[in-house]
Amino acid sequence: MNFRRIEIIFLVTFIAIDIFLFGMFRKNMDMQADNVSQGGSDSVIIKEMRNDQIKVGNLSRKNETAFYISGEQSDVLRNQMGQLANQTPQFVGHELESELKQPISVNKTNPQKSINKLLTDSTFVLFGDQYVYSKDLSTSRNIVYNQKALGSSIYSSEAQIRFTLNSNHQIVSYTQSYLQGIKSLRESSETISETRALIWLYQYNEIPNNTTVAWTSLGYTKLLSIDGDRVFIPTWIIAIRPQNSTQVQLKRINAFTGGFIKETDENLKNNPSSMN
Repeated sequence: MNFRRIEIIFLVTFIAIDIFLFGMFRKNMDMQADNVSQGGSDSVIIKEMRNDQIKVGNLSRKNETAFYISGEQSDVLRNQMGQLANQTPQFVGHELESELKQPISVNKTNPQKSINKLLTDSTFVLFGDQYVYSKDLSTSRNIVYNQKALGSSIYSSEAQIRFTLNSNHQIVSYTQSYLQGIKSLRESSETISETRALIWLYQYNEIPNNTTVAWTSLGYTKLLSIDGDRVFIPTWIIAIRPQNSTQVQLKRINAFTGGFIKETDENLKNNPSSMN
């Protein structure tokens, strides 16, 4: 039996175990939801949060659907970077790093308007139509685009374009990572709602008092790596900002199980937030 076959068997086994645990967690969630309905509603818990000086906006109670997905880390960017024009690209690790020979001006207030047009040009960025602008992860000097995946986007430094701007709002360079062959590993399943994700995070004592919930987003984050393959799960990403601070910290809730996803070694680079 070759090593690749062992990897595939391990992957299938892991997902099967994860699905089983998902079912167990789901039952546990339903039981706790019954307790909440008896002792107080979601609205009561949200009120408790606000009493703790946690600022929360309007939240959706809608359950979404999502998948387990996979993608392959490959050298496709290296193989095709020769078609890029008016820039100096190099391949480092699994990322393409490129400096423009001439800076390109972008819209100051809405940089995505300019960059979206640039992404249609395959001599400027490879596979540009497979990325989407992330306002939440971007800053005035670093504009972030996440790779799209089955109706959502991937929150990972392994599937991202990061444009660096100078003080004149001009693109001077960018870094790109790309996952090839993104696909679902099983049929879609229902996720917990935005409201429920925030309540779980609060009940895990992961939202300090005197904190603002800056934004929330449902996307995919990495579950595991097997050689060049990556497996991702749907995740509620919740950005919290302490009072009198401009920095936000990203917290993650498994959108299938409601479990808190602890710190990992994966970072979203060039980002005012921290996903450590």
